[in-house]
Amino acid sequence: MLQLFVSSVQSALPLCLAIAILLASRAHSPRERRTLARITWAVALVGLASAAAIAWLRLNSTKIDVPTFNSIAGPITFAAVVVFLIAVWIFGDRDLHDITQTSKHRFLTVTALAALLATTVFYGFTYFFNVNAVTPMGSTITETESLLRLAGYALGTLLVIIASWGYVVSAARVPWFVRTAITSVVFLAMIGPRMVLLYQQFATRRMVPKSSLIFDWVLWIQAHEATTQLWLAILIAVPGIVALWTHPRGTTANPAQARLRRAGQISRRKFLTLSVVGSAVFVATLTEGKRRADYVPELSPIEKSVVEGDYVTVSRELVSDGHLHRFAYQASDSTEVRFIVIKKNETAFGTGLDACEICGDSGYYEDKGKVICARCGVMMNILTIGFEGGCNPIPIAYEVSADKLSFSVAELESHASVFKK
Repeated sequence: MLQLFVSSVQSALPLCLAIAILLASRAHSPRERRTLARITWAVALVGLASAAAIAWLRLNSTKIDVPTFNSIAGPITFAAVVVFLIAVWIFGDRDLHDITQTSKHRFLTVTALAALLATTVFYGFTYFFNVNAVTPMGSTITETESLLRLAGYALGTLLVIIASWGYVVSAARVPWFVRTAITSVVFLAMIGPRMVLLYQQFATRRMVPKSSLIFDWVLWIQAHEATTQLWLAILIAVPGIVALWTHPRGTTANPAQARLRRAGQISRRKFLTLSVVGSAVFVATLTEGKRRADYVPELSPIEKSVVEGDYVTVSRELVSDGHLHRFAYQASDSTEVRFIVIKKNETAFGTGLDACEICGDSGYYEDKGKVICARCGVMMNILTIGFEGGCNPIPIAYEVSADKLSFSVAELESHASVFKK
């Protein structure tokens, strides 16, 4: 669940933040509000549906090549965003909803919608592509593990949407040059690194000249990708802080204006709290959350077993503590055949290879009393270990006596191919 939560925040942050900024940057007169809203919905839905369709084709066919997609969608997105930023700076401090809409109003709206279409396709592809990780390999969407992962992905997306909304509302209450500067920094932080990587991709294909400077930037971006995302998370809180800092001060002409000002200050504090909390959550997610999500525990050491004629035996006392134990048998072709044992109840043990049909010989580890696949992270139902199916260990038979468990050498030899590299 945590892994999908972190993945959702990473992929939804640039998508939702871009959508929120562009929606808030459309200029229209009061009478044009409904018409523009319909056009905006149409543009956003076309962009998101296209991104979802491209991601689906990439996952289910060979028709979509990701580098080719990036080489087409990337430059279009970069150009659309740059033109939008130019329009924002030209627009200055004019009223977005002035009754008399000028050419500058129209230019800003058209560029915002064009950037909306481009960014929803470009960033939406990554977001929808990552949805595939919700269902672990060999599982279905209705299984508990899949539902927990789906909840993590949905929760991360919801938090990003709320924080993006708080960012836009707060940004509307700061001086125009501060708002425009922050908007420019946010977009450049999102687009800049992607464009540098794209240039290097073109240079590798000899479509553009190679540059040692660009190569150094690529190395820096790859080494500091997490830092870039952190700065994006921190920038979410900046408009809220500036909005509260720059709230109107001084005396008011009448009590009505005083009440209006107090209401405005209360609202600024609320959105400051929202944006700061959102920023703090994202920083924690991209640091400690990502560290925990990416944590790969080491498999426990191989324990002692004894070859006795046609059987490999392990101590019953050793494996009767309720914890996972790993053993190994050296096959005739020198392949190490690993197998696991865990006590399920007073009379039964769960036994199987340290491998499954889906994830291969990645192995299993124990964490907080749970047996987990080291490759896909699926948590095993201990009672099902020893049975076929899903990500369960490939079952092996055993015989139990008063002091030991015995495993057939012939059966272990037959599974040597599972562990061959």
